[in-house]
Amino acid sequence: MAKADWTADTILSHLITLLNKENKTMSTAIQFARGGQGSKALQTEDAIVDKHFVCLKQFVSANMYLSDESIADNATAVWKIISSRNLNLHKLSYERQLALTHALISNLEDVRVKPLVDSLIGVSDRVAELKASTTSFETHFRNMKEELAGMEETIAPSTQKNTIRNLINNHLLPYLNNASQVMPEKYEEINKVIIQHIDGINTKARARKTRNTTQEQEPSATE
Repeated sequence: MAKADWTADTILSHLITLLNKENKTMSTAIQFARGGQGSKALQTEDAIVDKHFVCLKQFVSANMYLSDESIADNATAVWKIISSRNLNLHKLSYERQLALTHALISNLEDVRVKPLVDSLIGVSDRVAELKASTTSFETHFRNMKEELAGMEETIAPSTQKNTIRNLINNHLLPYLNNASQVMPEKYEEINKVIIQHIDGINTKARARKTRNTTQEQEPSATE
């Protein structure tokens, strides 16, 4: 419908513009509701960072028990640095975790600390992979925040669905019904197409609702 040229009809053009806008809002609401601030992609990135941080701790801890006292002492010093940044930083909020991880990496790369890190078995590689995964995770996190910027209040999909339903039932369909009676050669076909499309969507929705109700064994009277 949006592809047809309805510019001469200012009312219909306005309704189409409103529908396009509300549909975009609906898509964003669904995306936010499904993922929130922990979308699957972001959760995957976070899990990798968590794994690398835990791995770093385990390597440092293992070095603390080596028979070489100098390595063990260096490992103890590095462990204290990690501890100062929170041994459980991977369990904190995304923003807090990122801040502490960046601070930790900065500490471990300091010219006075790096020789200690490099002296430990396998630890410098663990720091490198933590740094790389943190950068990737932060990029993903910042991109997500930018996409959600401006949404002071996220609209629930159910609320947005009602907005679209109201726009269609109380504005678009009544207008097209009247227009098709006055100018059937111009509006009757598009009116029929839209009604058929809506009927098809409603039929699928009812079938899906019935199927879900049966699977969950919930009485329809409660819906």
